[in-house]
Amino acid sequence: MAPWKQPAAGSPSVPPVRLQKHGGIFSAVNPADWIRHWRHPNHLMLAVPWPIFFGLITAVYLLLNLVFSLLYWVDPHGIAGVAGATTSFAEAFFFSVQALGSIGFGALHPASLFTNLIVTVESLVGLIVIALMTGMAFSRFSRSTARILFSDAVTVHDYDGVPTLMFRVANERRKTILEARIQAYLAVNERTVEGHRMRRLHPLTLKRDRSPLFLLSWTVMHPIDEHSPLHGRTPAELAASGADIVVSFSGIDETLERPIHAHHNYPASQVVFGQGFVDMMQDENGEGQSFDFANFNRTYRCPSVEPS
Repeated sequence: MAPWKQPAAGSPSVPPVRLQKHGGIFSAVNPADWIRHWRHPNHLMLAVPWPIFFGLITAVYLLLNLVFSLLYWVDPHGIAGVAGATTSFAEAFFFSVQALGSIGFGALHPASLFTNLIVTVESLVGLIVIALMTGMAFSRFSRSTARILFSDAVTVHDYDGVPTLMFRVANERRKTILEARIQAYLAVNERTVEGHRMRRLHPLTLKRDRSPLFLLSWTVMHPIDEHSPLHGRTPAELAASGADIVVSFSGIDETLERPIHAHHNYPASQVVFGQGFVDMMQDENGEGQSFDFANFNRTYRCPSVEPS
């Protein structure tokens, strides 16, 4: 058997693909990606925003009616009750709307075998299309969303004598999230000894990466000790290597009892040294404590040991 050879980057079998950084890692940018998405219409309809979703439904609805209107228009005497001697395109269009939606016929009704056959086909298509659109709309409404808020920046300062990386997450729903879990990674561009380039994800060990109940806020902490991939990296080195802190969150929505997910990334420009988060727990003159969400993103200057 002949040894395997990697095709050249410019060959037709392996076309060059432009890359862009998305969420801290690289993803392919292909101008023809929309073709691939159209091959999976169910995923497309679930992924697009609501305005585009309704726009696509409207476009499909109008396109179907236009197609069947042309078929009805082929037989100028196939629809009875029209205003003129023959069927106009507008009358054929509104007749198609009634047939596709199973609304029922009023003054306009089929008057030939050809038109009755087209009505039969359109009624079947209407049942299928309405069922599919209803299912997609229900899937979108029933899909649980995390509604997790991430702090604007990542801070690095001393905590118990150890430089510690910190960021905050908050539950915007004010409903309990069960079995919450957070994972954090350092994504950097690296080159091996042999000269190979790659985008690597180094896991960041957290002081606490799980919570049985998550309701308000969570300050996530990663000690920058000798085992940390951040150990010894200066801010300039992080910026030069295109570093990002990639965060993923998962849990179970207590109300819907379904898994929820969220993710966020912090570029090196959002990692600030010598700053700490303002405490969100406030004392109320001996009357207890309150939780102030206004301090969620507020920071203050505090001692820090920067990597050297």
